[in-house]
Amino acid sequence: MKKKNELLIGVFTIILMMVLYWGINFLKGENVFSDKRFFYAVYDNVNGLTISRPVTINGFKVGQVSDIIFNSKTADLVVEVALEEDIPFSTNSILEIYDSDIMGSKSLELKIIMGAKIAENGDTLFGTIATGLTSEVSEQFGSVKVGLDQLIISFDKVLKEVKELSSTANRLLLSNEDRMSHSLQNIESVSNVIKSHSENIDNMLFNISNITDSLNSIDIVGLSDNFLTISQNLESLLLTINNAEGSVGKMIYKDSLHQNLNNLLKDMDALLVDIKKNPKNYVSISLWGDKKNDK
Repeated sequence: MKKKNELLIGVFTIILMMVLYWGINFLKGENVFSDKRFFYAVYDNVNGLTISRPVTINGFKVGQVSDIIFNSKTADLVVEVALEEDIPFSTNSILEIYDSDIMGSKSLELKIIMGAKIAENGDTLFGTIATGLTSEVSEQFGSVKVGLDQLIISFDKVLKEVKELSSTANRLLLSNEDRMSHSLQNIESVSNVIKSHSENIDNMLFNISNITDSLNSIDIVGLSDNFLTISQNLESLLLTINNAEGSVGKMIYKDSLHQNLNNLLKDMDALLVDIKKNPKNYVSISLWGDKKNDK
């Protein structure tokens, strides 16, 4: 009975160890029940590649990194990969380290290249390192950094020029402080004068507004018609005057009226002369009130 219990304990321990081994390998991503083929690649630098990282073909997992060995003689790193899938490929194929995510985690990709000789278990393949996303970002960031450095240098030059301009302006202000103060005083005086005459200016503007309103209220059309009527009347008068057969025309253009007027003036002049010479013939004056005897 005792031996039977010991046997059961031994069997249970073996089963537990097998389960534990399988569980550990399962957590590592290994399939302990599949046939594996091991291949090797040599690198100067694995760029952070670690054991248990997947090995893929076009994104499909076909195995994983089983070990990384440092060769003390050549200072190289030998990467051992365990392929679980039975996929044939030639010895010309490449094991390339690449960035599997944006965080920079490294994985291996088996790039199949056609060749005459098929790779067998234990063969060494050619190892390369792909330009990863982090490297590209670093390169881009480097170029951006160079641009930022140039921008900072340019900005620093601009700041220096602005500082010099500010100093120059400050010197100009200090040297022309009296002139500026005098100019400001003149401006203030002009402002005070305008302020003191603001009421007159308002009245003037009000009068201008009234004149504008008055001009707007004038009947321009009626006034134009009146001027037109006056012009027509003047034209008719001028036509009448220019007509030699009319009364006014005869007065202007005929000499008979003028001659008669001259004769009349001459007769009146002779009459006045005769009155001066012989006033008694025209005026009878009695100082004593006696009546003159009729002859």
